[in-house]
Amino acid sequence: MKEDIRLLQTAASALNFSAGPADGLWGPKTRAGLQALRDAHQGRWGDSVLEIGRALIGLGYLAEGPLSRVWTPELDRALGALIAADGLPRSGAVTEPAPQRAGPVLRPGHGNRLYQGRAGHLVQLFVIHTTATPTGWGQGRSNAELFAEIRRWHMDKGWRDIGYHGVIFPDGEVIEGRPWGEIGAHAIGHNAGSLGYSMVPVRTIARMARAEDFYTDATLSAMRTVIVRACARTPITRIAGHNEFAAKLCPGFPVRPEDWAPAGWA
Repeated sequence: MKEDIRLLQTAASALNFSAGPADGLWGPKTRAGLQALRDAHQGRWGDSVLEIGRALIGLGYLAEGPLSRVWTPELDRALGALIAADGLPRSGAVTEPAPQRAGPVLRPGHGNRLYQGRAGHLVQLFVIHTTATPTGWGQGRSNAELFAEIRRWHMDKGWRDIGYHGVIFPDGEVIEGRPWGEIGAHAIGHNAGSLGYSMVPVRTIARMARAEDFYTDATLSAMRTVIVRACARTPITRIAGHNEFAAKLCPGFPVRPEDWAPAGWA
């Protein structure tokens, strides 16, 4: 719950509505800021609107499904319901990760489930990727422009959309790709039932090294935040690098789940 409230506070601030400090705590300032945002929703759009939708899904006020970067009546109703409930999650939404019994499997102790595709594949795998772009790639261009280029690369392969569920940039910005309820195209043989996020490195990856050798602290922190959100939405039992499934350097370092999983999962 705390991370979802923080997402709402951050998104509201990005849309020029003060909802208090981004501390994940619901209070009068957060309520007032979100109420003001809802009252002035006309014309609101962009990645911040997408983040509001994801937060409301996490809090149980929206059903999992494709989200829009444009303000919708469904989003309006869901935010209104959250405000009316004074920030409390709906029954079944996760508030805090439950303690995990001793064991090697990363399994959150909640009943939330996320399924992908018509066959309903349960999402249990999170795959970390790199865009494998060289030093200086994208200099002078916005993250949105770079995201559009990555998407174009994937569509040039004949795919109907970007293969990742999201891309994380050096400044820590996360631009969402395919909806979580949709099967991605990021790890051959492991796409169904997985989420794949890719990080943009600041240095060319030519060998295996440490994550810190290629990515900024902001990027790594944002990736951990995405993984926390994923673990709260569905029972992620494995966090892996793309190199575990293919003869690739991607993401440029060995992924140890204990370095990425939220507290209580390991």
